[in-house]
Amino acid sequence: MGRLKHIVLTGAGLIDQGITDYEAWSQRMILEFGPEIKPYLEDIMANAREIHAPSAPEKSAKFQKWGRRLFMTRNVLIVDDEPNIVLSLKFLISQQGYEARTAYSGEEALQALSEQVPDLILLDVMMPKPDGYEVCQKIRATPEWKDIPVIMLTAKGRDVERQKGYAMGADDYITKPFATHELVTKVRAMLKEKGKE
Repeated sequence: MGRLKHIVLTGAGLIDQGITDYEAWSQRMILEFGPEIKPYLEDIMANAREIHAPSAPEKSAKFQKWGRRLFMTRNVLIVDDEPNIVLSLKFLISQQGYEARTAYSGEEALQALSEQVPDLILLDVMMPKPDGYEVCQKIRATPEWKDIPVIMLTAKGRDVERQKGYAMGADDYITKPFATHELVTKVRAMLKEKGKE
C-alpha cells in the first residue's frame, strides 16, 4: 500500500496548492506517475480530496480494497528445480516490475499456491514428483486456482511434450534454453490477456 499512499498524498498536495481543476490536476498526476494511472484518476482524486476529512470506516475499507486491487505488484510464481534457472527467471521477472516468488519442487509450488494465489505461474515440466504436468493438472482441478495463467518450461521441444502440457491445462509453452525477449513478451501478453495488467 506504500505506493498508493504516496500517489494519493501527492494528489492531495496538488489540491492544497490550489490545483483543483480536474484536467490540470490529472495532467500533473500523469506527468508524475505515468499513464498507467489514467483509468484510476477519478478514484485517486476523490480519495485525495477526502484525505484530511474525518474518515468513515466504510470509506476506509473501500479505499483499502480499491488500493490493493490497483497498486499491488503483479505476482509471478516461478517453479523449477534448477537454482540457476530460478535465479535467471527471478531477475527477468523482477526487471519487469513484477514480484517474483519461487518454488523448487512441485510440492513447494502447491504450498506456495495455498499461501498466496499468483497472477501467473512459470512451471517447469521435469521435476521430482509431482512433476509439472501433475502440478498443472492440480491447478486446473482446484476452483480457486483454475484461472491462473500457466506457462510451462521444458528442455524438451518435442511436439508430444507440448501436446501433453496443453492437455493438462497449460496456457503456453517455452522451451529451454529460452530467449529472454520471448519469455518476457509471453509473460506480459499473458497477464494483459487475463486482465492482470
